[in-house]
Amino acid sequence: MIEPTATQRTFLERVRENKGGAVIFAGSGSDESHIEKIVKSLEIYQIPYEVRVASAHKQSEVVQYLISQYDGYDCGLVYIAVAAGTDALSGMLSWQSHLPVISCPPDHPNFSCINNPAGSSNMYIGHPSNVGRAVAQVLSIADQRYEKLIHRSNAEKKQSLKDDDHKLKKKFEEKQWDLNT
Repeated sequence: MIEPTATQRTFLERVRENKGGAVIFAGSGSDESHIEKIVKSLEIYQIPYEVRVASAHKQSEVVQYLISQYDGYDCGLVYIAVAAGTDALSGMLSWQSHLPVISCPPDHPNFSCINNPAGSSNMYIGHPSNVGRAVAQVLSIADQRYEKLIHRSNAEKKQSLKDDDHKLKKKFEEKQWDLNT
């Protein structure tokens, strides 16, 4: 295994402490706003993450190097592929790694990452806000903390819906009474 840099050691330490993490692979830097949405969803579930930019079309050797580096960490990771157009990144990650791969293209729906050939077993999530939950579900196998965070998120959403119901019911009841007077 190649020695990780100081920043990567910090990421690796957080991943080992939290029993899992995510590596976001982007095909180019132009996907930054999409990556930020994915990062926000990971942070909801307190999932450590690292972002890398490497094109499967133009830098396949870099992608292969990064796969071998992260696969060698010997801890729970999920790869997230962010690539538009002809997405070779998802297929390359899922073919060359034993780790789970989630495709979340910025140009959803992207049929190239849905129709990868046999042996490329990436999962597809069209909305970046759902990626963090999916990663938490995968990692919950090794750490019940993620399961608790998922249940907490569910409870918060249910409460939000209940509050919205009460607020809108009251608002429109009052509006109806105003029309009748």
